[in-house]
Amino acid sequence: MNRRYRVNKLRLAITILYAVMVTVLLASCGQAAPPEPTIIPLPTRYQETPTLICPPTVAPTATETPAPTSSPTQSPPSPTPEPTTPPRPRPATPTPTPGLEGRFVFQVASGGDIYTVNADGSGLVRVTRGMDPSWSPDGSRIAFARWTSPWGIYTTAADGSQERLLFSSHVARAPVWSPDGKQIAFYFETEGLTAPWKEYLEGYGWITLIPPQLQTEWHLGVVDVADGYFHQPYCDRFAFSPTWSGDGGVLIYNGDHGLSVTTVEGPNNVSFNDNVHDHFPVMSPDGRRIVFMHWQHDHWEIYLMNADGSSRWPLTGSSALLERRPNNVSPAWSPDGKQIVFLSDRSGDWAFYVMSADGSDQRQVLANVTERLKIIYRGVNERVISWGAS
Repeated sequence: MNRRYRVNKLRLAITILYAVMVTVLLASCGQAAPPEPTIIPLPTRYQETPTLICPPTVAPTATETPAPTSSPTQSPPSPTPEPTTPPRPRPATPTPTPGLEGRFVFQVASGGDIYTVNADGSGLVRVTRGMDPSWSPDGSRIAFARWTSPWGIYTTAADGSQERLLFSSHVARAPVWSPDGKQIAFYFETEGLTAPWKEYLEGYGWITLIPPQLQTEWHLGVVDVADGYFHQPYCDRFAFSPTWSGDGGVLIYNGDHGLSVTTVEGPNNVSFNDNVHDHFPVMSPDGRRIVFMHWQHDHWEIYLMNADGSSRWPLTGSSALLERRPNNVSPAWSPDGKQIVFLSDRSGDWAFYVMSADGSDQRQVLANVTERLKIIYRGVNERVISWGAS
């Protein structure tokens, strides 16, 4: 019995010890619960801090409201000079016009009416019909081409009288007087032969595979004003828009591969430059400079260079940001070589403009004429206007 009592007592002690251990373990687990409240508030506080910052962010928006109001106040002055700048040349246009000297002869369209007018816009007179009019050096006669029967190169007095067929040709164009007024150069349509296609075969030599074929070509011609004697200078197969050198010794023209130069007599045709975008050369009265048209990407501009082809630079130009770049074409020298008249569509319609020989002081002229007569330019290197002496 004592033994059973001892066993029971041992069991009771073990049970009590086990209960104490469980209690200690539960007590230690219960102490881990307090961190829970510390974890829960932390995210809550961080979420509240942005909400507290939100009201200050509204305040900067209110302070930035004056900033937009200040920027509109600064933007009106920037557009204001832009409208003011274009109108300035317009009122100034009539002012310099009376200062111009000499007379213009111009065509309304190729094959249409040809008029003369004083440089100040007065004295508009219809002279004849034709194309590519050109003043003689002394301003007494006009050369022009006509593509209606009888076709050819003509001259007429400044008032339209004494009309004379100088050279008969079905398709001739762009007559221009020599500096001494004794000859007229032009270009005309004719027939030529293509180069044969040959191949070299071993044992046989050169064999012609394709013989020369007939083709339409444009050649230069020169006619003596006194008796109509015709000269045919050596030139490229496709030669256009001749102009005389200052001494009348050579002709510069638009050739196969750029500008070319030749003489009235003799096989002296050589290349002047190799820029295929250069067209319509016009020599200055003193023979020192050439003004010409240059095809610049998608429109025409007017350039200037020395008589030897050096120091070329543009006289006209426009912003590359424009949706449509204006064309500047058909330049002609004033009799004293100080100014250049040309045609431009910068205002929408074709109109006449004048600039100094260095490209400065560009302004519209003959506004009263172009308001009455619509000028048409076909883009085939036609000479629209020529400037002659009074």
